Amino acid sequence: MKKLILLFVLPIVLIGVLFHPLSPQAAANFSVTAVIPDNQIDKTKTYFDLRMKPGQKQDLEVVLKNDTDKEITIETNANTAVTNDNGIVDYSQTDPKLDKSLETPFSSIAKTDDEVVLPKNSSKTIKVTVTMPAESFDGIILGGLQFIEKEGDDAKKDSGEGVQIKNRYAYVVGVQLSENDTVVEPDMKLHEIKAQQINYRNAVTANLQNPEATLIKPLAIDAKVYKSGDDQVLHQAKRDGLRMAPNSNFNYAIDWENQPLKAGKYRLKMVATSGDKTWKWDEEFTIKGDDAKKYNETAVDLEKDYTWWYIAGGALAVILLIFLAFWLGKRSKKDKDEDKK
Repeated sequence: MKKLILLFVLPIVLIGVLFHPLSPQAAANFSVTAVIPDNQIDKTKTYFDLRMKPGQKQDLEVVLKNDTDKEITIETNANTAVTNDNGIVDYSQTDPKLDKSLETPFSSIAKTDDEVVLPKNSSKTIKVTVTMPAESFDGIILGGLQFIEKEGDDAKKDSGEGVQIKNRYAYVVGVQLSENDTVVEPDMKLHEIKAQQINYRNAVTANLQNPEATLIKPLAIDAKVYKSGDDQVLHQAKRDGLRMAPNSNFNYAIDWENQPLKAGKYRLKMVATSGDKTWKWDEEFTIKGDDAKKYNETAVDLEKDYTWWYIAGGALAVILLIFLAFWLGKRSKKDKDEDKK
């Protein structure tokens, strides 16, 4: 059986409340340290929070240290910050689907080598070249520099000894770029509402978009689903402590609580709150019959709906009673006729 390789993406630093500092783990084979430049907004921070100019080119330096007695290879990526479907700012995706409102992804303006080889017990300073867009902008560009230990050839071989787990350690260094102190007010828009399946469980998702170049944090969302024309709440999802990356979107899920999806018209009432900002929506949507059937067939732990079985059973019982009554009546009439003879 082939080995299972688990990737633990461990953030080393985050921006203010975005990132949480992480002390190097004893089991990790390497460590990462950002070299803070002069244009750092707050030099007490250990991540990159830089004040830049339009068209400016700058090399960001990061020190990689190999603490082992063997040579290792580190894969490097410059990733654009997105919002994943858990409502968390995610810096680890190398090829995410970007929001249409994002004009300058961090991955498009940051360049570095794909791999770095670190000899045993050594350190190396690598450079990431950032080139700002020519036109000025308000708000921030947000991304992360990801460093992950490359899997060795021996780890890829089938050992024939059953399932084994190998840890691959990674670090992400946050990068926030801005040109001025202009405050960009957050905004939020509701887009497609649809039936979906998450980890083989039925749900309805509402796509929420942050179209502005600013973080939305902390974010609280309360969503309720009703049958169209009814005031009884069918399903509800309430969460807080969420965050949205600049110019990003994610699918907020309302769990269907192991119930089968039913075709028909529904209504979503949702309230999102961040600081003194509040957004409210009241929208109707439709679950199509084909979608309901498709997801119900593959859903796990689904509570079966036996309504039609009950209806069919009841109808059959009524038919049998009618037939029995007819048969008994006919037999009674026959017996009376025979008695008259």
